[in-house]
Amino acid sequence: MSLRIGCCITPHGFGHAARAAAVLEATAKRIPAECVVVTTVPEWFFSDSLSCPFLYHSMTTDIGLVQKNSLQEDMRATLTALDAFYPLPQQRIGRAMELFSGCDLIVCDIAPLGLVAAERLGIPSLLLENFTWDWIYSGYLEDCPALQPHIEYLQKIYGLATRHLQAEPVCRPVAGLQTIVPISRAVKQSREEVRSRLAVGAEEKLVLLTMGGVEGDEYAVAPLTGAKGYVFVLGGQGDQFEFSGNLRSVPKQSDFYHPDLVAASDLVVGKAGYSTLAEVYAAGVPFAYINRASFRESAVLADFIRREKGGTELAENELHDGSWVQRLDELTARQPAPENHENGADVVARIIVDMLTTR
Repeated sequence: MSLRIGCCITPHGFGHAARAAAVLEATAKRIPAECVVVTTVPEWFFSDSLSCPFLYHSMTTDIGLVQKNSLQEDMRATLTALDAFYPLPQQRIGRAMELFSGCDLIVCDIAPLGLVAAERLGIPSLLLENFTWDWIYSGYLEDCPALQPHIEYLQKIYGLATRHLQAEPVCRPVAGLQTIVPISRAVKQSREEVRSRLAVGAEEKLVLLTMGGVEGDEYAVAPLTGAKGYVFVLGGQGDQFEFSGNLRSVPKQSDFYHPDLVAASDLVVGKAGYSTLAEVYAAGVPFAYINRASFRESAVLADFIRREKGGTELAENELHDGSWVQRLDELTARQPAPENHENGADVVARIIVDMLTTR
């Protein structure tokens, strides 16, 4: 008999969706399962990430942060959106209950709506996070004290979870909760296959630029064209795949799977975000990362990267003016020692199977 697993995902970038998809895929490899995915992250993202059957419903599950671009948040717009969204109205809760009807469990990353729906439906829920929104909003209280009621409201909802897991790098460790090693989607194609498709020569080095699925980013392209011996993949750029000299523009939705691009690279350059960090960590590829000073998670991710000796911090202006290209030889030389890390997705999958089979 196939089980039905609900998944309620925040629409804040693609990182939470990548983590949740990794867990759903790992779970479905252990038990027959159909997944019900509720989010506004595009359906194609899950078609690319999941081999198991799933139903997709587009619904706003939470607000997160309203972004100007991948490195800058708009707190005034965020507060306006939060005021309109919370407290959760019965109509929204009822709609979520309809979508998750028939589910045996709901996984939440990190959308609170799924926890409320699970409680109302009388089924178990699993909260998976390396931060929760109440913790993020607390970092903006000095400049935006009107966030306090939302923080208190969300804390109560997060407390509804039947099981609460924290994934490394954890922003606010909670005593008594199980900590899970980094969670990433598994690769599909070999390094050699991907590099061949990208027409990367045997002696050339491949550099992936990726900013986490948020619109509005700009970085200097001209300096890249003069970097001899390097091929650059510009992730999330344009509407179609394009070759131009040593540049490869890859749109968000393409035939190239992001974990495969990471694993095929000699260097990843971009925002320090959870899913990119987890994929870099799994692949053993050096990471030249940009730290978002105003976003509380970034410092925790940067500490993890430094602790694991996995990368080098870049200043935001280096990315925008292209001056980081002068450091390419140094950045690609910082190759972490390959390690056989266990994927946290498999750990969470075992926990979910246990929750479903011991009810």
